[in-house]
Amino acid sequence: MSSFISRPPDCPAVGDRLDIFILRSELHQGVMAVLFLAEDPFSGKKVVIKIPSGDILNQPIVFYHYQNEDRISRVVDHPAIIGFIHRRRSRQYIIMEHVPGHDLRTLVGRNRKLPLDKALAMMEQLCDGMEYLHRRGIVHLDLKPENIIVTGDHRLKVIDFGLASCRSLPDLLALDLRNPQGTPWYIAPEQLLGVRDDPRCDIYSMGLLFYEMLTGELPWPRSSKLTTARRRLKEVPIPPRHFNPDIPPQIQDIIIRALAVAPDERYRSCGELRKDLKRWRELPVTPSGTNTRPPSFLSRIFATSGRKGPSGTAQSTYPQPGRPKIIGGFIDAAAMNDMVNELKKQALIHDAEIFMVHVIEDESDSHVTRYGKAVEGEKLMVGLEQAIGRLRSCDLDPSVRLIHGEVVKTLQTVCTEPQVLKLIIGKSRKKDGLLRSASVKRRLLKEPPCPVTIVEAPHFSPLDDLGPLHPGQLARDQVLDCDIFFVDLWYEHLHYHTEFIYQHFLFRNKTFDPGREKCVFGRWLRNLAPFDQWREIVSILGPTHEAFHRIDDEMIACCEQDPGLLRRLYQQKSLPLAYRLKLGLAEVSRVLRSHLDPPPPTVPFLVDIDSPVAFIDRIGYGPLLNVINLDQDLCALAQKEGFPSVIPEAAP
Repeated sequence: MSSFISRPPDCPAVGDRLDIFILRSELHQGVMAVLFLAEDPFSGKKVVIKIPSGDILNQPIVFYHYQNEDRISRVVDHPAIIGFIHRRRSRQYIIMEHVPGHDLRTLVGRNRKLPLDKALAMMEQLCDGMEYLHRRGIVHLDLKPENIIVTGDHRLKVIDFGLASCRSLPDLLALDLRNPQGTPWYIAPEQLLGVRDDPRCDIYSMGLLFYEMLTGELPWPRSSKLTTARRRLKEVPIPPRHFNPDIPPQIQDIIIRALAVAPDERYRSCGELRKDLKRWRELPVTPSGTNTRPPSFLSRIFATSGRKGPSGTAQSTYPQPGRPKIIGGFIDAAAMNDMVNELKKQALIHDAEIFMVHVIEDESDSHVTRYGKAVEGEKLMVGLEQAIGRLRSCDLDPSVRLIHGEVVKTLQTVCTEPQVLKLIIGKSRKKDGLLRSASVKRRLLKEPPCPVTIVEAPHFSPLDDLGPLHPGQLARDQVLDCDIFFVDLWYEHLHYHTEFIYQHFLFRNKTFDPGREKCVFGRWLRNLAPFDQWREIVSILGPTHEAFHRIDDEMIACCEQDPGLLRRLYQQKSLPLAYRLKLGLAEVSRVLRSHLDPPPPTVPFLVDIDSPVAFIDRIGYGPLLNVINLDQDLCALAQKEGFPSVIPEAAP
């Protein structure tokens, strides 16, 4: 690990407020992340905040771990899995439930083992949690004592999904990282060959955990050397009864089967493993179960000569079928804002996934170079956080890829992957010269791997430049820019009212200014009002804008009362009005494009007549997520302050 990895840039300190959370103490600072114990002011409960390291150029795996866990955390909810809390955030971090307890490592290890009954109870819980994950297409791939929390009442919580794979998500670790990932002495043999999508990898690791629980030992040396780890591709393990003869022979058979070199010889599922754990006394006693002698060198050779070993390579890449993909190349920090705007535009038009790619050009490994990359990496992390925040503000959820290589060749390779629609880049990091090869832009345009868009600074702003124009004068690109502005406008207003409520309850002793003069919607309408050609547009949207601010006044009065009343106002007035705004913006879009033949492509968000807040399963990480959170938080606040959490509906 780099010696220059330190606290993330602008890392908050104890006592600070991070979004709505108050940081109470620092739990841990490591090369991967800083962990804080924090308080949720709405529920009063403690949470754990995990902020990833900022040195993402020397150690891109740090960001990949964070991004992977962040995404997989959205699809897990089980008593044996750490609970994740999902909110709209101002920077990159993960929010988890706070579980009082200690990791399993404090109970097992050298000279530390568990009684059989306790080990069996823990393994059954682990089987339940892992079976839940496997049914959802998730493979943990990093099960070890340090990643299992044991509570005071002996319940287990599996943590750390940084290396996991998920069938419904692109496996960027398989795509971009060459070396096997995971703790070498706990991962399955086939993981050493790049396999990341087989649940039987976890069953192997569970066998090792059970082995260690009962013996305090492992059948393999604790070595990070790949040559040592690869011994498991052929060798059979030392029988656990060699270290603990009190282990019943049937239990040893269960462990040996879970640790089979070939995945086909292991348990097929966690349910099958759990079944044998529950009825182990009924299983037959076999010679392999009673064995206590470690295999000799010759016996290891003969034992594996006829045995089928693991095979395969990394298979998890992109889930199929998938949406089209837009690639954004981070070439020049100065052009990042323009590139992000174009990424947002194209993703909304094509309903596409966004992949932001930064190519790490290999240089010398001197301390000076690594320190410079650490500083550059921290700046890049800040830029990525800002870019991700801007995209998520429209409910877009970008993937970030950090790939070692030469810029042009790497981007060309990425753009040949399945379903890539186009590549968007800003200005080249190298100045144009007499030689065409001197420019990344020129080289990409010379041999384009897919359609390439070179983003220039925008010349038209719907917010400020629309007024003097006539609707019939708008070009195709200007109409599309207006459509994207309308999407921004809708999400901005949805965010405004949720943030309005949050700010009031966080700072009750302060007068909260609703900030009408800062309202983008109002500013835009005021810019159009002096021009007769926009009178129809103002008449369509003006009443909705005024209704929004009338609700502001009602909320200010309501905030002084029961939070449940505010919740009803939000649900019964603010959200329906947001839907009316969406329909109004769609109508304006139709007016603006009516003179164009053929018309430009439509933005699906504006065409869809459904209310976005009506489909929770579609909600990503933007303002729509805040709608769900606000409802939950107002319920928690009502309970905390002694008000009824269930608010009766108003009479029709």
